Amino acid sequence: MKKQSIPMPRLRVIILLIALFMLAACADGQGGLTLFSPEVSVTPASAPIAIPGVTPVIPTDGPAATLIAEAAAELAPTAVETPTNTPTPERTPVRLKAPASPPERPTDTATPSVSPTVTDTPTATPTAVPTETLTPTDTAAPTETATSSPAPTNTPVVVTATATTAPEVSPAEPTPEPTVVAIDRPLGLDHTLNILIVGSDERVEGQPWRSDVIMLAAVDFANREVGVISFPRDLWVSIPTVGENRINTATFFGDAYNYKNGGGIGLLSDTLAQNFGVRVDHFVKIDFKSYKDVVDALGGIDVVVDCPMYGRFPREPGSTELIYQTLQPGEYHMDGLFALRYARERKSTSDVDRARRQQRVLIAIRNRAREINIIPRLPALYDALRGTIETDLGFTDIIALARLGIQIDPKDAHGFIIDFRHTDSWTTPEGAAVLLPRMQLIQDGILHLFEQNSILESPSKPRSCQ
Repeated sequence: MKKQSIPMPRLRVIILLIALFMLAACADGQGGLTLFSPEVSVTPASAPIAIPGVTPVIPTDGPAATLIAEAAAELAPTAVETPTNTPTPERTPVRLKAPASPPERPTDTATPSVSPTVTDTPTATPTAVPTETLTPTDTAAPTETATSSPAPTNTPVVVTATATTAPEVSPAEPTPEPTVVAIDRPLGLDHTLNILIVGSDERVEGQPWRSDVIMLAAVDFANREVGVISFPRDLWVSIPTVGENRINTATFFGDAYNYKNGGGIGLLSDTLAQNFGVRVDHFVKIDFKSYKDVVDALGGIDVVVDCPMYGRFPREPGSTELIYQTLQPGEYHMDGLFALRYARERKSTSDVDRARRQQRVLIAIRNRAREINIIPRLPALYDALRGTIETDLGFTDIIALARLGIQIDPKDAHGFIIDFRHTDSWTTPEGAAVLLPRMQLIQDGILHLFEQNSILESPSKPRSCQ
């Protein structure tokens, strides 16, 4: 039989392996040849290999070095870095060149499918392929390996080479800004946060008091709107545990007889629920002093007087001297005392017109709070006024309401005033002039509160001013 000779390249490889095993054994200080050491663990090729306690010594000159270099050149088609004599050897793993990552897809698109008509990712047209991420090739869409395996079936992008130069990318169309669509609002006040605002005529602390101002603010956070209902103090209603009387006496009887559901505020809340079907979630009670303090803490407010009004007002801005005079239409900068006189005057007009002016003062307070950027000042304002204002709102609730209040456009602040169109004048057997409510008209107005005119466009002006 003819003896077969071993090809020279293969012989060199065998000699190289024998030399490496001998060098490793000598460096470890062992006399024998250890083919498999239990201390050596298999390390993935993606990370350099380090053997504990072994520092290989690789010759840099002589025949062994030449042999190693030649064998390495035959085994690896790519260039290999020459190892250096460092304490921890590092081996550069052979890495396949992966294609560039495809452009990141928007997170709000639909799940990709094989149909290109339901995806927003770039198509195969030249103007939709970003040149900085994909280079045209003769293969299908980029995969995660360097092999020629076909693209995944769920990849909707197919890139076809059409030219040797990168196609020109056309400017991307501007992304349209999202449109805020108002949530369909159910009728009534079941979806709103309802806050009872009560102005007290309390002059001696701790004594029963009547409500000089009764307003219910319905806050719609979803649609960024607010509706304010004003109840005239002379409205003749049925008060639980009391009977028929003026609505402003509910707080008096509630405090005087320790009404079980929250005293005066509780009885007024139950009166509103029983007569008008509205729910009270929170309350704010202010008196004359706290009203003035709020306005003064804001640095005064600017109020547009839209109708001539006669009454006792400060002689001049900042003065405490009150004189009878007529306020002509125009804008007035009012301090606390001036604003209080403007909101309380009713002898020359009516209780209905007073309610209209009180709502306009609310808008002026909102405008001033927005002007001075009230949010950062709220902690100090809260500390200064919490001793004079009674409320069950927490500080975080106040922050949320203030933020919404300065964001709401005045045209989205709707006002409903129970006026002479919704009542009938009546004199009680005792001779008191009161207003009998037309319940169907009032309940319809409450039901459509957010369809009412804005507060600044209220139709409840005195006839002399219309």
